[in-house]
Amino acid sequence: MKVVNQTINLNGFVSNIEINPDEYLLPLQEVIVNSIQSIEDKGDKSKSSIGINIIRTSEPVLSKEEFAEPYRAIIGFEVTDNGVGFNEKRFKAFNEIYTDINKAKGCKGVGRYSVLACFDNMDIDSTYYEDNVWKKRTFKFSAKEGVVIVHDPAESIVEQKEFSTKVRLNNYKKAFYDYTIKNRITINDIAEAIIHHCLLYFTCSNVPLMRVFYDGDKDNAIVLNNLFNDVIKFDKEAQNINIIGSDTPFVLNYIRNYANRAHSMHLCANNREVGKKISLSTYIPSFVKPLQDNFNNKYYLSVYITGDLLDKRVNSQRTKFSIPLKKEDDSSMFEGLCLQDIFNEISSNVKTEYKDVIEEAEKEKDNRIRNYILDKNKPRLAYRHLIGIEGAFENIPADATDERIEAELHKKTFQLEQKRTKAFNRAFAKKKYDGEDFSQIIKSVLSEESKFSADKLADLMIRRKAVLKLFRKYLEWREEDNEYMLEKDLHNIIFTMGAETDIMPQEYHNLWLLDERLTFYRYATSDKAIRTNPHIANDSKKETDLLIYDFPWAYTDNPNNVNSLVIFEFKRPGRDMNNSEDRKLDSQVLGYFERLLESKAKNDKGKLLNIQKTTPKFGYVICELHKDLIAYNQDFNGFMPTPYGTLFKINSNLNMYIEVMSYETMVEFAEKRHDSFFQALGIDNL
Repeated sequence: MKVVNQTINLNGFVSNIEINPDEYLLPLQEVIVNSIQSIEDKGDKSKSSIGINIIRTSEPVLSKEEFAEPYRAIIGFEVTDNGVGFNEKRFKAFNEIYTDINKAKGCKGVGRYSVLACFDNMDIDSTYYEDNVWKKRTFKFSAKEGVVIVHDPAESIVEQKEFSTKVRLNNYKKAFYDYTIKNRITINDIAEAIIHHCLLYFTCSNVPLMRVFYDGDKDNAIVLNNLFNDVIKFDKEAQNINIIGSDTPFVLNYIRNYANRAHSMHLCANNREVGKKISLSTYIPSFVKPLQDNFNNKYYLSVYITGDLLDKRVNSQRTKFSIPLKKEDDSSMFEGLCLQDIFNEISSNVKTEYKDVIEEAEKEKDNRIRNYILDKNKPRLAYRHLIGIEGAFENIPADATDERIEAELHKKTFQLEQKRTKAFNRAFAKKKYDGEDFSQIIKSVLSEESKFSADKLADLMIRRKAVLKLFRKYLEWREEDNEYMLEKDLHNIIFTMGAETDIMPQEYHNLWLLDERLTFYRYATSDKAIRTNPHIANDSKKETDLLIYDFPWAYTDNPNNVNSLVIFEFKRPGRDMNNSEDRKLDSQVLGYFERLLESKAKNDKGKLLNIQKTTPKFGYVICELHKDLIAYNQDFNGFMPTPYGTLFKINSNLNMYIEVMSYETMVEFAEKRHDSFFQALGIDNL
């Protein structure tokens, strides 16, 4: 029997390593952790140090932004340490995929391959002490060639008699290079990211002196140890928490971060951060403002989470955990635990530990949202019913913009409406009457429905009141030549010129100003030639100001006839109406009806319907009425006065009713129809 040694396709292996561009520092962080562990293995930590040299392009890269500061792109890194070095044992382990040399420290044995996923290659130059002799080993590592020996220890003459290992990461691959340019990554960004990744090493005072610098400029280095002491403090004692689904506890480390910009959670494995930080405001929307220490310095809370379960379940690249995000994401439901369970439990712990702060923030947020809803200048009464519902604003961030608040309130209202509908359906789905249960459901649902409906009505009335105020204002405004505003401006308030109800939502027009019933007609068109109307078969080029008609759609004795026709004609405010055509107030309306009687209408299915003499016809003329115009139409045109200051005319032969009123009268009628609603809802003084 012969044993065959298997080989590995290194390029294929590296290509399967998943690292996103925003994880551009992951290889560097892996090398730094290896340096920390190498120093630990040496035993003597005195005067131990790690240097991180950021290598940049010699010339600034071109920027698409005209006034952007020159930026020299990052192309690689060089990490130097005085740890135990690449002795024979470590070099052998380097050449073994999934080596277990540092398994006890949580190492997966593939960190060096993540380097090749982001960089073209890496160089290693190491001086170490072995077999009572100082040795030197230099080699290159790439996905294409694997390990290439440059200096073999057996052949090297070593003059340097001190530990030193230098690892150089060469040439970012394009995706990572582009990311650093686009985000203009700085030395401060890198320094902070290293601290966050290795924070638990720092908190245990288990980290050597670490410096970060540009292009070998050690004199202007950032000392990470000092930066950590300046921006990181313990806020509370570490706490153990038990989460259902895990046999071992999790440890929460509460850290004050003076350089952070938000409260955050950090999942860790083997003393290293894994993946991206999670915003605490996602789970505690009110927890967004910074905290203050005893010296009134502001800071944000960073919660670092460790545990045996996380150590066991981190992937090889240390980018994520083999734990489902939600229970439904994985049918196996690993150990009955998901990441959401962990986040929720941590959030609950934070809520308890920072109860006073969060409660105060909740009060501030609730008051702001309440004021937003009940704003005197612009009340949003459609959401008023939410004020009395406990927890209605819970998911709205404390720093939400007005736009976000509006969206969240709308969403909440929709959810509650769905809930009420489901409750009704449950009640009516019962096969057997249960008086007590049924009564409870109905009482609860109707109570909510009453509040909801009242608020929707209030919101509708506020909008209508605003339209009435605007319409009156238009009647008052004059142009520079002392003429009233054009008729088209008032026309557009009622119904947008050139629009159709087929393509214009109901809430976008104000036909209720004319008559409440018109809101529910099937079709309306404004300022369009009759021949262009897709629902009318006629060649007339005449344009009606507003044509409204309805089709039969329920039970009817005449299914082939149009139910009714309505035409509105608007005259410019201030027009004297003295020419021969204008004096006859119904002349245009009659002309339109005459042409429509020659037409056929089309229903929704394209079927032609008859427009007959018996079809109910309603014509309305809105204009400026004066006594001479009124007298002429009463004496010579068959109009009759009404007690309300309008004129009307009935043509029995054509089943036609025509009414003439002023703009003032139209607004006055609309105001009177709504006054009782305005008063009942308490918005009459808006």
